[in-house]
Amino acid sequence: MTAFVTYMLMTLLGTVMPGAAEDATARTFWMPESASAQAPFVDHVFDFINVICYIFLVLITIILVYFAIRYRQKKNEVNFSGDGPVHSTPLELTWTMVPMLLVVAIFYLGMVGYLDLRRSPANAYEVSVTAQKWTWSFDHPEFAVNQGGEVYVPLGRPVEFLMTSADVLHSLFIPAFRVKQDVVPGRYSRLWFEPTKPGTYQLYCTEYCGRDHSKMLALVHVLPEDEFQAAMGKLATEYMDLPEHDLPTYALDRLYNRCSSCHSLDGNMVVGPSFKGLWERTTSGETAFTNGQKLSDLVGPGKEFETPEDYIRDSIVNPQHLIVQNYAGAMPSFQGQLKERQITALILMMKYLDRLVDENGNPIESPDLNELDAGDGSGSPAEEAGSETGTGQSKDNGE
Repeated sequence: MTAFVTYMLMTLLGTVMPGAAEDATARTFWMPESASAQAPFVDHVFDFINVICYIFLVLITIILVYFAIRYRQKKNEVNFSGDGPVHSTPLELTWTMVPMLLVVAIFYLGMVGYLDLRRSPANAYEVSVTAQKWTWSFDHPEFAVNQGGEVYVPLGRPVEFLMTSADVLHSLFIPAFRVKQDVVPGRYSRLWFEPTKPGTYQLYCTEYCGRDHSKMLALVHVLPEDEFQAAMGKLATEYMDLPEHDLPTYALDRLYNRCSSCHSLDGNMVVGPSFKGLWERTTSGETAFTNGQKLSDLVGPGKEFETPEDYIRDSIVNPQHLIVQNYAGAMPSFQGQLKERQITALILMMKYLDRLVDENGNPIESPDLNELDAGDGSGSPAEEAGSETGTGQSKDNGE
């Protein structure tokens, strides 16, 4: 208790400021494990307010019980005195000044912490965050890398999230870092933290945003600087260096997490059509749209889409163009979020999904994709998808 009071007095005097480097603290009854430079200050302010509440709870309860016993009315006995005290200046000053000073102290601590959390250091590592129902997308401008459902950040360096929403109001919260900020459509908000402990931490959306709000989660991976640089370098080139027959597995493992909240793999209807059987529905042309058209009228030589792959690609980058019947058309565009080779990988994943997952939508361990379409003489899967959609690009140009 003495150490705590000393810390708070030093804070009030300005000798201890938020953001100062401190070791991560262990989990407590009230708080999860802390792993950022901001967390200890937030915890101390929380503890300070809690201690005040405990002291006054005990004090008021004791006085209340004492008065209830001391001045209780005995049976059939009425005592009334008209000459009792009606005013006490010292008492009134005490119960006015003490709470006022405590409120001023709490305001000061809260304002200092708030201003610190709003002003990120000039050398902060920047990540652009896009929230959309019901996923998180993280762009690393420094490495030209996009991550979905997880994000890598460096240990011991300030990290700034520049955030916006593609649809409705969301809120980003990382409990271990003690940071939280609303993410508002049509505007940008900022949040920063400095990780002090390597590990993986949970990120939540804490603003109700619809049906799958509770599933709008992501993971924050804090890596030492050398591991962070290596991981980002690998992410920047992994899909370009993959053999073509590994692209469907890459899409299932690395890209599908952006789709999983709206598109199932087992045939269940959710927000969007299930990926199970999607390729068969597309090639047969049986898909019907809200405008009354059918896919069979739109796919083929000289039509709007030359091939089924062209239609799937258009659905990814321009999802509001054609909306499937019985669905609301809530999907945002992934234009600019995915490279062309990644879009090709997604198309191939849908095309060969029956070889990647079982009947229940669970990934098949070590699927055999080496002989895809070997018997039809049409070439490798990536070559086929790329040539038919017009999206096949040279690996050397990063697409």
